[in-house]
Amino acid sequence: MGLAELIIAMKKRRQQIQAVSKPANPTPGISIPSGSKRTRSSCEQDGYSQGTKIMRFSGPDLPEDIWCHIHALLPLPDAAQAACVSREFLHSWRCRPDLTFSQETLGVNLTFYERRLRNARGREKLALKFTEIVDQIMKKHTGIGVKTFKLQYCGSRIYTRRLKSWLKIAVNPGLEELVLSLPVVYDAKIYNFPCSLLFNGSGKSISYLNLKGCAFHPVAGLGCLRKLHLSQVHITGDELGRLLSNSPVLNELNLSQCNKITCLKIPCLLNQFNHLTVFGCETLEAIENKAPNLCTVRINTTLVRLPFGDSLRVKNLEMLWPFEYNLVYYACAELPRIMPNLETLGISSAGEVLKSQYTNCTCQIPAPQAIGDLSFCSRRGLFPSL
Repeated sequence: MGLAELIIAMKKRRQQIQAVSKPANPTPGISIPSGSKRTRSSCEQDGYSQGTKIMRFSGPDLPEDIWCHIHALLPLPDAAQAACVSREFLHSWRCRPDLTFSQETLGVNLTFYERRLRNARGREKLALKFTEIVDQIMKKHTGIGVKTFKLQYCGSRIYTRRLKSWLKIAVNPGLEELVLSLPVVYDAKIYNFPCSLLFNGSGKSISYLNLKGCAFHPVAGLGCLRKLHLSQVHITGDELGRLLSNSPVLNELNLSQCNKITCLKIPCLLNQFNHLTVFGCETLEAIENKAPNLCTVRINTTLVRLPFGDSLRVKNLEMLWPFEYNLVYYACAELPRIMPNLETLGISSAGEVLKSQYTNCTCQIPAPQAIGDLSFCSRRGLFPSL
């Protein structure tokens, strides 16, 4: 049975239940004997009436847990629609483990007239539509059983009170993934993420935290946190250091355009930490790495400009700095000393002058108007002396 047939069948079932429970309209001027009323009442109490067998739901007779499993596999809009026409699916919806909200998953679109409005007004309309749909859906969810909550806010306005109410529902002791992406609007007040929701015990099971376009001021750590992604987030180096120091199983950190950080300190107690990505953090002056097992680093600058700390175990390095020249020369001259165990190197450079002794280097240079990409896949090819 396809989704369309399933929803139609559930609608019919709801109509049948309403038809059974709704008393027939008596003919004007004719009274119903008390005995008939008692008979009808007893039938309604039993849940049966004449013709019940004829109106019986003809769909597959499946156990409740199977229906719940089917409902959990439906895309979000279809699951919400099915919950509106079925008590069984409504019960399943209230405990749905995966809540992913975006313009695509909800199918939020502007009308032809709204699209003709100026961009700012159109984005405000889009934000209002998105907010109303998410609000209606979240009001029907208990928050129990939520494992994944992803919200990619669309439009140009954030309705902060509603957003906080959604987070209160979603952030619970069983939540494992939290993704919040907010629009960054020029000269607008940035949303302050309610950290109290995470650090009062409700966020103790979160293993993946991804925040974009907000202020984040953690006061403690998350014991189960393994992956932390922050993009355009207002957080200081001290605040981030406090979070890292109290998240002992963290293995991946991704920072993008976090311009309140001047020094990134990675503590030595992060024994599982092995992956670091730093892009577009303009105010960052130094990385003090003490994590013993860091093996993969992706940065958009050179290690000469950015002191790094302990890098002896780094095996994979990407330096993506399109405004810097002669990164290959720098790599050949400096990296054998800084990263003696390096195995794989990727470089994006504005331009390069290769000397003749580096005959084993393989360069892929695109069209002249593009930024040069130089890919090196072998440590021996890059450093012939090794």
